[in-house]
Amino acid sequence: MLGGSPIEAETGVIFDVKHFAVHDGPGIRTTIFLKGCPLRCAWCHSPESQSLRPEIAHNPNLCIGCEACVEACPNGAQTLGPDKIRRNLCTRCGSCAEDCYAGALTLYGRRATVEELIEEVGKDRLLYETSGGGVTISGGEPTMQPRFASALLKALKREGYHTALDTCGQVEWKTLEKILEDVDLVLYDLKHMDPVPHEKTTGSPNWIILSNLRRLSKLDMSLVVRVPVIPGFNDSPDDFRVMGKFLGEMGGVDTVELLPYHNLGAPKYTALGREYLLTDVQPPNPEKLAELGSLLKSRGLKVIIEGTG
Repeated sequence: MLGGSPIEAETGVIFDVKHFAVHDGPGIRTTIFLKGCPLRCAWCHSPESQSLRPEIAHNPNLCIGCEACVEACPNGAQTLGPDKIRRNLCTRCGSCAEDCYAGALTLYGRRATVEELIEEVGKDRLLYETSGGGVTISGGEPTMQPRFASALLKALKREGYHTALDTCGQVEWKTLEKILEDVDLVLYDLKHMDPVPHEKTTGSPNWIILSNLRRLSKLDMSLVVRVPVIPGFNDSPDDFRVMGKFLGEMGGVDTVELLPYHNLGAPKYTALGREYLLTDVQPPNPEKLAELGSLLKSRGLKVIIEGTG
């Protein structure tokens, strides 16, 4: 029981379930993506994850002009004109996406129960057992739906699965602490040590994030720190010297993963009617990533650079 209700009765809003995930913890995993995030990182490759509410995305390259969406929309939000979706009229009901023959409209976000997701991940049980994998709860930011995340993790542990939580850390400690009761591994995002550029580029300062990371480092659980390397934001040697000093002196960190910036999520912004602000930013080169990684290694930290094995 959680809060007086059966675990199976808990529901949350998810936007994807990824099977055969190999970058979200050890072994082969299933990653469940929850909607909602308190940050608005300029480089976010999953803008559809940010709002707690469902959202409609439009891919004009797939549209065949059949007008099925126009007929399906109960609010007149769908048109065939230049303003394809009148988002001020859209209630995000999903009727248009459901009737779109060509797949040009996508509804990101649906209600799911704990029971449904336990059944879904159960399909991969053999993969977990043979690879040492498990289930990762990601987002968005899972702690934006704390009751659902707690219920889901509790049910996963009851089934004997290894669990991982992927979090940005922008959450009250008492909320995070409750969720951690059923977590084996924490994948913790660390974007910048300086609160000023952090707030400018993510919409929030980093005081809570750093405080929670210090608390986590003292717990008896596996902790991996993930650093997105964003050119012009956090990729200077000085940035990494400060970060290395902080992490090295803090201790308790199993691994630091460097995640090179990419712009593969840029088309999603257009599809959601938003502007992507980093159009001129290029991914960091391997030499730069190696240099930054060496600064962390000099502090005794184990470093993995994504994409280099």
